[in-house]
Amino acid sequence: MLLRALLLLLFLPFAAATQELPAPLSDTISDYADLLPPSSREKIAEDLRAGRAETGVHVVVVIMESIADFGGSGLRIEDYATSLFDHWGVGDAGRDDGILILVARTDREMRIALGAGYPVIWDNAAQRVIDRYMLPAFRDSHYPEGIEAGVAATYDLIAKPFVADEPPPSLEPGWLETYGPFALFAAMATGMIAVFKRQALADVMVRTRHCPRCGQKGLSRQRETHVEATTEAAGQGIAVTRCSQCGYRESESYTISRISKDDSSSGGFGGGSSSGGGATGRW
Repeated sequence: MLLRALLLLLFLPFAAATQELPAPLSDTISDYADLLPPSSREKIAEDLRAGRAETGVHVVVVIMESIADFGGSGLRIEDYATSLFDHWGVGDAGRDDGILILVARTDREMRIALGAGYPVIWDNAAQRVIDRYMLPAFRDSHYPEGIEAGVAATYDLIAKPFVADEPPPSLEPGWLETYGPFALFAAMATGMIAVFKRQALADVMVRTRHCPRCGQKGLSRQRETHVEATTEAAGQGIAVTRCSQCGYRESESYTISRISKDDSSSGGFGGGSSSGGGATGRW
């Protein structure tokens, strides 16, 4: 009884905080600040739907006056965005490739929160979206234009290359000199923690392994769906690992999670989660 009481006291504050988080207004835009005019809201929503249909990546835009209005009092925007991301379940639960764009106008802060499936190196791409495509417009109070440009850049610089298994845009010139080798190492180490928990990251990290036949690096992995998952049953797939050096090939079957009734390529939330990755902007 005592242990149960202690556990209740430990987790009660977190449960209370979760209850204060808002419910989404839609699976594209939740504009609690009524910041966007109807024409802009529909244009951005259509861009989000089109991007999701093309890539399978669920990007959601959230606009508030202040995060304190919706359970974020005393929290950093980074922590609040991660909590909201997990509470809503942005993105596919198996891939964890969702993206949440949070804009808090009177706080003059914004956050692009990435799903746990993105290695830490993608944080730089998120920062580029913020710095180049969103903050310049926000500084002039042109929020609809900045959000529209940010959505397009999020798909172009993050979602599309990620699903195509391409590397993120290169680091800005001088990044290493500015932050130093230790900061780079720390960022990479942080990202590695999430690697072993997520299927998509495991596929990326296979490139760092040595081929069991020839001992060289150059492995790659592709997943092939043999039985599609439905809302009633899980699916089955084959993960094929190949070596570009010697032609080694290995196949392994895996289970594809049953589709949530609220999840599809065109709507709903799929139960994704974030490990805290992303980028922040202030103006």
